[in-house]
Amino acid sequence: MVWLALVVILGLSTLLRADIDSLMLAGFALAAIPGVTGVVVLNQTDRWVDLTGPFLVISWCLLAVMGVAATGAALSPLTILFTIAPLVALNLGDARMAAESAVFGAVAYVAATLMVRVGWLPPVVTEGGYQLIAMLMAFAGLVVTGLLAWVYLKKHEAMAAQPADAEQPPAVSDMRVPEESGLMLLDVSQYGRIRTISGDMLGLSGIRAGGLLSSLLQDDSEQSLLQPANGRTHGDVTLKNGREATFVAEAHDNGTFLVLRDLTESHAKATETKAALQEAEERLRGRTAFFASLGHDLKTPLNAILGYADMMRAGIRGPMPDAYKDYPEIIHESGQDLLLLVEDILDLAKAEADRQRLEPEPVDLTASAMSIMRQLENQADRMGVKMKLKASDEVWAEADPRAVRQIWQNLVSNALKYSERDGTVTLDARDEGNAVVLSVADKGAGMSAEDVRRVMEPFAQGSNSKGKQGTGLGLAVVHSFAQLHGGLVTIDSKPGKGTKVEVSLPRANPADIQPLEDAAE
Repeated sequence: MVWLALVVILGLSTLLRADIDSLMLAGFALAAIPGVTGVVVLNQTDRWVDLTGPFLVISWCLLAVMGVAATGAALSPLTILFTIAPLVALNLGDARMAAESAVFGAVAYVAATLMVRVGWLPPVVTEGGYQLIAMLMAFAGLVVTGLLAWVYLKKHEAMAAQPADAEQPPAVSDMRVPEESGLMLLDVSQYGRIRTISGDMLGLSGIRAGGLLSSLLQDDSEQSLLQPANGRTHGDVTLKNGREATFVAEAHDNGTFLVLRDLTESHAKATETKAALQEAEERLRGRTAFFASLGHDLKTPLNAILGYADMMRAGIRGPMPDAYKDYPEIIHESGQDLLLLVEDILDLAKAEADRQRLEPEPVDLTASAMSIMRQLENQADRMGVKMKLKASDEVWAEADPRAVRQIWQNLVSNALKYSERDGTVTLDARDEGNAVVLSVADKGAGMSAEDVRRVMEPFAQGSNSKGKQGTGLGLAVVHSFAQLHGGLVTIDSKPGKGTKVEVSLPRANPADIQPLEDAAE
């Protein structure tokens, strides 16, 4: 712009002279070409203007050659113009082009001098004011040369001021990406032309250095995503071949470092994973349906077994022989254990099928605990384990009575199973604000933290279960019922120190409890 302004000023001052001719006007028009080229190409962002450097350097070289040839070659003051082209190339960061333009200028200067010697070019022109105009043009060239040298020195001073250990981004040419990696690493100029490229992506093998970034993309408007003005960006784009790719782009002084990764394989794996999940869900539904059917089929004979066992215990048909007197009790307890297992299977199947339905009503947790203790009393006596209920007052929960009873039964059965002989299983129930909590504690084998995480899953048992009969359904069903009530299950356990399981449930509304207490009175 400085050069263009000086040329315009010289041109206007020359127009005021009476001896101006068409040759002078043509000279001013040619002199303005580098300035016009610079103003146009340096303010564009179109892809084709990645040829900015060649356009500018060539225009300055041609101007210098024509100016020197027209004003006396070796004795021409316009020789200074030969320094401008290399300085322009250096400021654009292209040292190779700077060297080439300097060599071209030297060759052109020698050639012009020889052509003047042999008479192919005119000698120095002194008439008609041409010499004065040439000197003024040389002064303008000297000003531009000084400005370009100053800008170049300032840029290098700023780079030298950076810390010596400052991290410098590696050139793409120094990086090697395996051809089969599905990655492509590119160095892209600020105008969208690919300088260097490493790696390859399936279906894009035709992309070469020197091509345009837009040739990779299906939608040209996405090019702005791949070339951040500063900083780093990332996202997804659609490639020309229709494939999806993810990218990371990081701006640097003269363009962008860009990494592209083909998402085709990732999408294929995602599709395979989705299909595998669907297949697993189908198997789970099949297993759930099987367990539900099995549970219903088992309940009918179990009810008959329990019924006849109760008749034998009560001696309805007469007293049992002494040799068989204890058998009805054992049959009844075993039947109860099996019935609990069937109920657990059915409840778990309903929960997995999202068909579990609760019928909440006020339930006294203390009374429910007493009922379970009476039911399991004989089993505890045979195991040599005592049961103790700490709660003495009523504790009312808003819950499904059958679910509460099954929670108690699963927790107490587990505690009895893992307690040592002469141990104690403690049941408790208490109010805690808007919730009530029931708990069962034992001093048995206990569990590790890993076991505690695992036992909440169906069919999972802790490492302390060796030699103990069980299916791993009890705590899973307790957890399922607690979630259905909007409550939580908390397990505090340590190996060899015992286990305490607490289940929180919603607290019953006092207005719903009063009619029950009045009816009891």
